[in-house]
Amino acid sequence: MKLIYFRRGVWPIAHKVLLQEAQGWLNESINTIAIPFTFFLAFGLGLRGYIAEVEGVSYMAFLTPGLITMTILLEAYRTGAWGLWMDRWHQKMLDEYRIKPIHTTDIIMGEILGGFLVALIKGAIVAGILLLFSPVAIRWDALPLYFLMVFPGCIFFTCVGSMVGTSFPKPDHIAQSQTIFITPLLYLGGLFFPITALPGWIGPIIQWLPTTAAFEGGRDILLNYHIEWRYMLVIWAFALFSFIGATWFFREKLSE
Repeated sequence: MKLIYFRRGVWPIAHKVLLQEAQGWLNESINTIAIPFTFFLAFGLGLRGYIAEVEGVSYMAFLTPGLITMTILLEAYRTGAWGLWMDRWHQKMLDEYRIKPIHTTDIIMGEILGGFLVALIKGAIVAGILLLFSPVAIRWDALPLYFLMVFPGCIFFTCVGSMVGTSFPKPDHIAQSQTIFITPLLYLGGLFFPITALPGWIGPIIQWLPTTAAFEGGRDILLNYHIEWRYMLVIWAFALFSFIGATWFFREKLSE
């Protein structure tokens, strides 16, 4: 029975997300690469002469895994936000969801699956390009653990994005929400610097952010094949609560 639900509900939604991303894939790929590669040039190459090592590795080795993770999380957010925005405000698919025998959990799970697949593909593209220029010794046998860390991060960002996309009718509101909410999470989560460099009063707070878990935990896995279970618990907790919240929120929107 659950397999039937997957075929009728979850997979069609995920397939729709993949088809949307396949349109204009070249421009999408260039836009995806532009941000992390710019950060790589500005910080990785620009500051490597001033910052020799961070936590025992070169600054470029410290920065590169974070940029790969950032790409995956941003794409998950963007896919959730713009996908649900198109569904509600542009294509009016919420009316179809109301009459089809499909659960709200299936819709959100489909968005999560589609968003994760899109984010993973684009993250792999960015990783391939950055690793050409960065002397990073990635532990490839650690990829399963890394996926176990970034997948709940994608759940969190996709769920937040889906709530944003169904809430705001104007596209510029989505961009504003990313600036106000997502950007601080990325910058404070240890993307460009170790969280140990922060003042003591804010450090304990930053350690409980989902982006800190993704950046610090993902970096430690890829470089050292070491997993910090506290980070794993934090990011999965955020994923669970965001999924519950997004499901409830979407159900309320369908009932309007």
